[in-house]
Amino acid sequence: MRKANIKKWGKLAVMLAVFATLLLLPKPSQLQVAYGQGYGYDDEPAPPTTGGGVGGVTTSGGVFTKETTFKSDDENLTLTIPKGTVGQTKAGDPLPEVRITGVHPQAPPQDMSFIGLNYDLEPDGATFDPPIMVTFTYNPDWIPSGLGPESLTLGYYDQDTQQWVMLDAGDITIDPNTNTITASISHFTVFSVMALTAPAEFTISNLTISPAEFEVAEKSTISVAVANIGDVSGTTRVTLKLNGVAVSSKLVKLAGHESQTVSFTTVQGKPGSYKVDIDGLSETFTVKPATVKPVVITSTVPSVTAPAVEYPAPTAPTPPAVPAPVPAPTPWLAIIISLVASVTVAVIIVWYYGFRSEY
Repeated sequence: MRKANIKKWGKLAVMLAVFATLLLLPKPSQLQVAYGQGYGYDDEPAPPTTGGGVGGVTTSGGVFTKETTFKSDDENLTLTIPKGTVGQTKAGDPLPEVRITGVHPQAPPQDMSFIGLNYDLEPDGATFDPPIMVTFTYNPDWIPSGLGPESLTLGYYDQDTQQWVMLDAGDITIDPNTNTITASISHFTVFSVMALTAPAEFTISNLTISPAEFEVAEKSTISVAVANIGDVSGTTRVTLKLNGVAVSSKLVKLAGHESQTVSFTTVQGKPGSYKVDIDGLSETFTVKPATVKPVVITSTVPSVTAPAVEYPAPTAPTPPAVPAPVPAPTPWLAIIISLVASVTVAVIIVWYYGFRSEY
């Protein structure tokens, strides 16, 4: 009797546990599923859907007769369908409507994260020829720390493969001035803006030594290329070792997918061969004894060049001019004196001889 009561109470306890579990589980009507993840329960309403019918702007064959624009409820997504575009459903019928709904999509691919721009474009599988334009407007604060707008990308969820497909970078235009991401799409499905979040990872390559052979007390430059192949910015230390001894290091900060050349200068005072090592890359350089060069003394006295002198051609000498004879003046005074003297002498003679004849 006692064992029967224990079994009875055990069955009752199991039934109560099952009943309580069923009460705690969400009802199917309470959960709205969006590609595998729900929006919430009754206290979390489904996101609003925008869009509408396109019958007034398309022909019976689904050709848009004018450019048509649709926006999401938060106005962070804009669809622009050019005039002349053919819109069809997945079954090939003319497109009846366009709907845009914000969603909580499946988990992003590895090393990526959503920034909050996730939209289901419907009817699912609708196609457009030529492709239409989709523009997302983002807030820079939504980008993860350490990343910039260049890290943003756009992808869509493939229902058939249950995988994310990323658009080619060349098909996406990112404008950091307007905070927009624009791309051309040819079909409707879930589209999401994601940030590439691969952690910083550094590579060092292209070790060069120039010159690789030099003399004592001369300089040589040792360089390597440092690249961050990750998405997130980061810092790394580059250390130069000579013959196994660390002699210098530099701290390098690079943004995602950025590269930089890092250089070191070395001067050695002892001849010999030296092994260079930077992060596992190795090379050698040779230091030669200094060459004593002869001292050449150059004169500081400038050379003087005598100016060229032009001499005239020799000519026959010209005889001096002979002056014409000048007539001598008449010596009147001498003549007079001579006459006077002659008269005087004559008088004296006459007187003398006359005086003697008288006596």
